[in-house]
Amino acid sequence: MPHIIVEYSKNIGDIIGISKLLVDLHDSLAEAGVERARIKTRGIQCDDVVVGDHGSHGHMIHTTLLLLEGRDLETKNKYSDALRRKIIERVKGKVENCAVTLEIRDMNKDTYYM
Repeated sequence: MPHIIVEYSKNIGDIIGISKLLVDLHDSLAEAGVERARIKTRGIQCDDVVVGDHGSHGHMIHTTLLLLEGRDLETKNKYSDALRRKIIERVKGKVENCAVTLEIRDMNKDTYYM
């Protein structure tokens, strides 16, 4: 049920090893207490981006964690800290001026169908 969606600029996918990052994020969320069998993780390469002052030469990674509503802020922060730490570890020293952002969104239980 939880979804990890990583959108990243085309110019960093190979540099940071996006496939390995996805596995690491999947594992990190499981280690933070989410049942591994329920996690769905995917990466979406963005061919065209404009990032801050760096324009089309900028680097970015935006991660969205979608969760069914009902978790408290402390739990959400625990999950986001685990994911953000992995992303920063992967980028640090490899890509300068990379915009790293993470958002957690609640999914409505009444409109999420399994």
